Amino acid sequence: MTERIIYAGTYTGKESEGIYRFSFNEGKLGEADIFCRINNPKYLCRYKDRIIAVCDFDNGSGTALIDPEGNILDQISFENETSCYVTCKDDYIYTANYHAGTVSKLKITNNRFTLIKNITIRNGAGCHQVLFYKDKILVLCLFLDKIIIFDEDLNQADEIIFPEGSGPRHGIFPVNGDDLYLASELSNELFMIDMETKKISAKTDLLNKTHVKGTAAIRMKDDHLYVSTRGEDVISVVSIIDLELKQIHDCGGEHPRDFIIVDDHLVCANRFSNNVVSFALNKDGSIGEKTGEIYVPEAVSLIL
Repeated sequence: MTERIIYAGTYTGKESEGIYRFSFNEGKLGEADIFCRINNPKYLCRYKDRIIAVCDFDNGSGTALIDPEGNILDQISFENETSCYVTCKDDYIYTANYHAGTVSKLKITNNRFTLIKNITIRNGAGCHQVLFYKDKILVLCLFLDKIIIFDEDLNQADEIIFPEGSGPRHGIFPVNGDDLYLASELSNELFMIDMETKKISAKTDLLNKTHVKGTAAIRMKDDHLYVSTRGEDVISVVSIIDLELKQIHDCGGEHPRDFIIVDDHLVCANRFSNNVVSFALNKDGSIGEKTGEIYVPEAVSLIL
């Protein structure tokens, strides 16, 4: 396997200076160094060979476009608080703002941002993620217990309703699949949604006890789903085949806000313990031994 480079978005509240990067090679993690000094790059996404971060500036919050050397090519301020999620489709960028309850659409042309549209779903709606499904845009709204469905121009088209108090946070689609798997932050559940009917078709608990709030990230590999829960500092493993909870594994730190699957390993960012930890994934999909651990301050998102 060839060496990979992983980038970590952070909160810059205490020790962090911005975006960090470190190497990954067969489960081993190289020492992290600062890639780009920028304020509160809470979430990152790939745009071609560049990186887009939601972050803060002197005149507000917005997005930054960063080249492979860590130079900021462009930045745009269009909101008062940092968004919590960013993703892209072709040359269009979408962000979700948890506090303001907004979703924004931008375009990149010649390495420059243009704000296309910014809409308010509801102040305090808890907009936490933007997902693409065919020609639709899905915005997960934690405090509304809904997914609001938009067309690509952000005109509302439909919605999916969840049980009251569940708090839909992050979801994932299988490649070429029509079922959405979604983790709820407040009820610590995993839902399977049939996108044809837009109804919940199955669900399961992610923890043995459900009073702790804080389920966060969800990832998929083969026939298994992996979900982190910050309040318990664990990662749950669920079989896609029967939606059965297979394992609850310690995350190797405190507050596992995000993690990614790299080859046959799981790499987890633990915000409060300032560490990133890698684990081997066993052939049966379970999480195995710890293979690496490094210091990364206040890490809350990871991308390759």
